[in-house]
Amino acid sequence: MRFQPELKALAPWVAAFGVTPDTRISTPLGERPASDLVIGDLINTRDDGLQPITNLREAFAAPAERNHYPVCIAQGALGFGLPRADLTVGPQHRILFEHIRVPLMFGTDAVLVRAKSLAASHPNISVQRAVAPASYIQITLDEQSVIFAEGVPIETVLPDGECTLEYMTLRSWELMAAVA
Repeated sequence: MRFQPELKALAPWVAAFGVTPDTRISTPLGERPASDLVIGDLINTRDDGLQPITNLREAFAAPAERNHYPVCIAQGALGFGLPRADLTVGPQHRILFEHIRVPLMFGTDAVLVRAKSLAASHPNISVQRAVAPASYIQITLDEQSVIFAEGVPIETVLPDGECTLEYMTLRSWELMAAVA
């Protein structure tokens, strides 16, 4: 990853988005660690085919910031063998969640769920106390998309942390009702 001095400082809460540097991202050349990606690399998206990375940045979250503690989604915790390996993301990072009850309850095939909300409803997903600054790689494309990290569909990050994807974002209690 290339250091980019032209980037402006992030709002503190935006540091809670991203994947850890060792997370493998799906590319046409196979899965590659997020830390090995560079601007211009193509990555596989769920709905838009191959897309080039337009920006990468590394955000650090202080261990004292409980709201920025990483969330670990254990291998296989989401079913169907996903994620393929433990996946650690920022607590605000949204995962595209598909479940048999989602269409019945929300009228759509998939919804976005913040990682910290998954931790409240799944036994093999947990918030990890940070003892050192957590490092998150934030991947940006021309337009916000869903990409694959360790086989799990996740969002790409917009500079302001907002979401422009067409999927509904669930709160913890809505997710718990859907999977109960």
